[in-house]
Amino acid sequence: MKKDQEPKKLLRVAVYIRVSSDEQAERGDSIRDQKERGIKYIDDHKNMILQDVYLDDGVSGQKLDRDDFTRLIQNVTSGLVDLIIFTKLDRWFRSLRHYLNTQAVLEKNNAAWTAIDQPYFDTSTPYGRAFVAQSMTWAELEAQNGGLRVADVFRSKVKHGEVITGKVPRGYKIEDKHMVLSDEAPAIYDSIMYFTKNQSLHKTIIYLKETHGIIMTLQNFKKSILRNEKIIGHYRDNKDYCPRLISDEVFKEIQDVLDRNTNIKSNQRYPYILSGLLVCGECGYKLSGCHINVLCKKKSGLVFRYKYPAYECKQYRSYKKCDNGGEIREARIEEYLLKNVRELLNSHIATYVTGLQPIIDNRIKKNQLRKKIDRLKDLYLNEAITLEEYKIDRNKFESQLAELPDIVQPNENIDAIKKLLDTNFEDIYLTLDNHQKRLFWRSIIKEIRISKSAERHREFIIVFL
Repeated sequence: MKKDQEPKKLLRVAVYIRVSSDEQAERGDSIRDQKERGIKYIDDHKNMILQDVYLDDGVSGQKLDRDDFTRLIQNVTSGLVDLIIFTKLDRWFRSLRHYLNTQAVLEKNNAAWTAIDQPYFDTSTPYGRAFVAQSMTWAELEAQNGGLRVADVFRSKVKHGEVITGKVPRGYKIEDKHMVLSDEAPAIYDSIMYFTKNQSLHKTIIYLKETHGIIMTLQNFKKSILRNEKIIGHYRDNKDYCPRLISDEVFKEIQDVLDRNTNIKSNQRYPYILSGLLVCGECGYKLSGCHINVLCKKKSGLVFRYKYPAYECKQYRSYKKCDNGGEIREARIEEYLLKNVRELLNSHIATYVTGLQPIIDNRIKKNQLRKKIDRLKDLYLNEAITLEEYKIDRNKFESQLAELPDIVQPNENIDAIKKLLDTNFEDIYLTLDNHQKRLFWRSIIKEIRISKSAERHREFIIVFL
């Protein structure tokens, strides 16, 4: 066979996709659109095969630290990629320095790239590379210029305690471009303190309306007030941005309560005692409240339907993504706690006193969460899940990552536990209603991990506060 008749080497082509915001989806540059055009480009060239699809969603082009971009460069240096394609140059980079550094890596490993909507960009010639570098300069300037001006103005305003938006939390108003306390401030403060005592958003919203005549939705009260650092006078880098409503200690207490309360629904008809505390030991998601329906037939022929409060893993029930199936009755968990919690608390104190209390290392768990995020990308690219499902699950995993510290040091405050053990709390507990029972468990327990052993028996691991 003559040299000019030899078959051409197949190019291993990587499709790179990046969307920085929902606005780009509206402009016709969505993830799905970029993927379809990339695959079509490869299909139209007989000398190309798909190496892999790389997706970075919600990431700015000025950032070099992108998950799938990093994976792509690793595969380039491993000799697995010959050509990278993307729709437009700004999908690749908006920073000249990042572009030049990456281009050096590509050239070292004999990899090239093509912007399929801008074929005049050609990195195979010196003139082409110079043209691309010049274009990157203007792209970077365009991206940074407007953003820097706005950021500088906002930074100066915040530094001097000036508002940068006309929207302020209830309990505040704007005077001379500054936030000050309004006539509603005492009512908002009273309602915040009411929440710290009962830990119920639903009851606090009713209290706010009936006591002070202020109507707010549950989510608005939670997001715009309880989660808002402005109620302690903080905003961005300014710790004295505005007058505070509550102390730092109370604010931290509220955040801890809300974090533990994320799985409790505001419209629950039955007040589940352990909502927000139960965690699936297999997938890491919190268990959801449910009811077990049991039909009982009396000798008289009458049939009664009994409903037992219980909990289940929705990742198993709804999505089949977990093996921890089946409901577990609330009464059974209560029975286990009352029977074992005193011994477990004594063991907890003894472990602390002897200095054997373990340091919790969450780094393996965090790596597992990162792998789950990567698998979500594959599911979305293969159209196994919708964009909305992808975003919801990804946000859940990323929230878990953000809230999970690498290392958890042992708790040094055990005085409250000692005082509790000096009381006859088991008998007192039986006189409490469900809401009071919930407050009791949440005052000593951070979470209860429930899983199944090899024999399919339930196993409980209690993590104390």
